[in-house]
Amino acid sequence: MVDAYEGLGYGGMSTSTRAFSRTSRLHWWQNYRNRALLISFLFVLPALINFAVFRYYPMIWATWISFWQYSLLGGFKQFVGLDNYFKALGDPSFFNSLRVTVYFTLLKVPIQIVLALALAVFANQPRRGMGVMRAFIFIPVVTSFIVVSIVWGMILNRDVGLLNAILQTIGLPRLAYLTSPTNALPSIVLISIWKDIGYSVIILAAGLKGISSTYYEAAIVDGANAWQRFRFITVPMLRRALMFVIVTTTIFSFQVFIPVYQLTKGGPGQATSVIVFNIYQRAFIFGDMGSAAAISIMLLMIMLVISVVQMRLLRSQD
Repeated sequence: MVDAYEGLGYGGMSTSTRAFSRTSRLHWWQNYRNRALLISFLFVLPALINFAVFRYYPMIWATWISFWQYSLLGGFKQFVGLDNYFKALGDPSFFNSLRVTVYFTLLKVPIQIVLALALAVFANQPRRGMGVMRAFIFIPVVTSFIVVSIVWGMILNRDVGLLNAILQTIGLPRLAYLTSPTNALPSIVLISIWKDIGYSVIILAAGLKGISSTYYEAAIVDGANAWQRFRFITVPMLRRALMFVIVTTTIFSFQVFIPVYQLTKGGPGQATSVIVFNIYQRAFIFGDMGSAAAISIMLLMIMLVISVVQMRLLRSQD
């Protein structure tokens, strides 16, 4: 019996086997490629955890809730299947909020892309102080949107706002920006553009840095003017960056919430009741979490389809 276990270490593993295992692990770590992969994974791990905890898990949870009659206080009550989806599709407020969101997106995206491209071309010029200019343009991006909304709410106030005070000084009448059904949504669009445009400018400016000056020099030799160089060199070479900016700007536009919540509460007369604000109302004001989750999933599907269509259209032009 003693001879049968002779030479075995702890756990029934022989000394030679344990030595081979340690050697194998040491050899794996000494391999540069393996070590680089492990270090790279450790750098990416916080982002993976963030996406898993704050993105993917809530999406899965919302999908599950959408099939139930659910409330924050009462919990799961009854399995209703697709009833929450049919309920949302049969509610006129859902289609009104979707219409307002689409209108908001159609206003915001083209204006922001054009202005961002113009600012990126301007900020990319080899002049003194352009680095400071790019930083100045990017400041609103890193500013809290709730703070931005409060400040703009004071500027656009009809009675004591700075903008109306300037208009009155030069003899023009005061305007209702956030309390007018006609002006409220365009005002939210302008505030959102001011807040988000810096991100688009930085992406496009980085793309401009990657365009070789050789193309422009050759075009100048061939007699191309500034507009021709912009049209036939800058825009085609920026197509990848423009695709990214257009897709992300569209997604962010469909998710607008903070300025609507802070400044208009969906009014006046549902003129700014975007779809995310509609979800908020259903979930936290009316307590219908199941219906809110169903609309959230439908919004996810809508954004996914729009993003895929945009990328296919833009890539087909390459």
